Amino acid sequence: MEAKQMQLQNFFIFLMDCICIVLSYILASYLRFGNLWGGYTKGIVLLRMGILLMSITLVYFIFNPNRNFFSRTKKQELIAVFRNILIMGAAISMAAFLMQDAQKYSRLVYGYFCGIDFVVMYVSHLLYKKYMNDIYSKGIGGRKVLILTSADRAEGICQNIQVNNSWNIKIVGIVLADEQEKKEIAGIPVVCEYGDMLEYIRRNVVDEVFVHLSSQTNLPINKIIKELEVMGVTVDLNINVFEMEIPVQREIERIGNYYTVSFSPKIHSFKQIFFKRVMDIVGAIVGLLITGIVTVFLAPALLIESPGPLFFSQVRVGKNGRRFKIYKFRSMYMDAEERKKELMSQNEMEGLMFKMENDPRVTKVGKFIRKTSIDELPQFWNILKGEMSLVGTRPPTEDEFLQYEGYHRRRLNMTPGLTGLWQVSGRSDTKNFEEIVAMDVEYIDNWSLKEDIKILFKTVGVVLKGKGAS
Repeated sequence: MEAKQMQLQNFFIFLMDCICIVLSYILASYLRFGNLWGGYTKGIVLLRMGILLMSITLVYFIFNPNRNFFSRTKKQELIAVFRNILIMGAAISMAAFLMQDAQKYSRLVYGYFCGIDFVVMYVSHLLYKKYMNDIYSKGIGGRKVLILTSADRAEGICQNIQVNNSWNIKIVGIVLADEQEKKEIAGIPVVCEYGDMLEYIRRNVVDEVFVHLSSQTNLPINKIIKELEVMGVTVDLNINVFEMEIPVQREIERIGNYYTVSFSPKIHSFKQIFFKRVMDIVGAIVGLLITGIVTVFLAPALLIESPGPLFFSQVRVGKNGRRFKIYKFRSMYMDAEERKKELMSQNEMEGLMFKMENDPRVTKVGKFIRKTSIDELPQFWNILKGEMSLVGTRPPTEDEFLQYEGYHRRRLNMTPGLTGLWQVSGRSDTKNFEEIVAMDVEYIDNWSLKEDIKILFKTVGVVLKGKGAS
């Protein structure tokens, strides 16, 4: 999966560079002639743009200019972009000569283009790397990895991963199997002792545990893998260390320059995950358009009955413990959270959720929008940001999450959804939390794009029948 993610990144950078080239050419023509065509026919200008794009395609396929893209320093990036411009300039000149179009080029346009494209491409590369390294990898997109190793190996492992996987891996902490005196190694905190590792994972954001230990270790590796499997956490085990028979799916993976065997309750292909995200983005855009139309009609009625904010936000717990703010149309009175404590004795759920059929905190308009699921529409914004998906498990509140047992955490193994198996299974009125966990785990274990599409169609039927939250 790592290699396919890198291929996708190369493709995105290629598209970004193509856009930079076209914009630079347009700006260069405007600076030289005061218009986009420079006195030439549109056909010739479009032909030249085609030559530009073919040239950069040639550069990418022959010279692979994005090799080590995310590990390059600013100086190295400057040199790489300068080299790419020179190679691309030579390719453009050769293409123009072969097409007998060279005499029609303005040298000043050519000079403007090279200078502008150099600046635009360099800046766009730096901004893209900053986004991927500082925002994407630290947010919902990056893989949060906990390292289990020995004190003598920890620093080298951290440095290796940070250099080679900086764009999509964030090391959240180190657990040492031997020495426990160190508080920090290579800028990464030693988060807990080995005996507290499972408790740390239960309460914090951890997607994977990278195990790199000596073959002489006396730790029960088999037991660790099985316990983490129950929690829904992937284990990346350094290859050529142990030979084990574990009844879970495996995949050869790479972390830094280390090859690992990944143990996971369920391994999904990169293509499946990619198309699920594409489906989420398309659905979110359509959903937000609908939300905008509904807001125009809903806002006056809701605000007249209960003055206050139109939208309600609350911190929820998403994939593998990530916190985010979920958004809804406000369906309750302003003091709803304070009154919840008074109503806990009337909770109709068995377990770690709160549900009350005739909740006195809900307004009259709120009852309608909850019954028709209209209150959920603002969550399309969460879906667009990637915090949620169209289909998944429902995200718990922080209070609920902190009461979870280890096996409860597995229901957070996938991105939470606007709808899910629980809502459309005919068992949405269940009052037993353990049944909900079982349905969520069933969804995760049997997930497929086809199943998501089925659930979406069933959700439409449930909403049309008015079987939303009461």
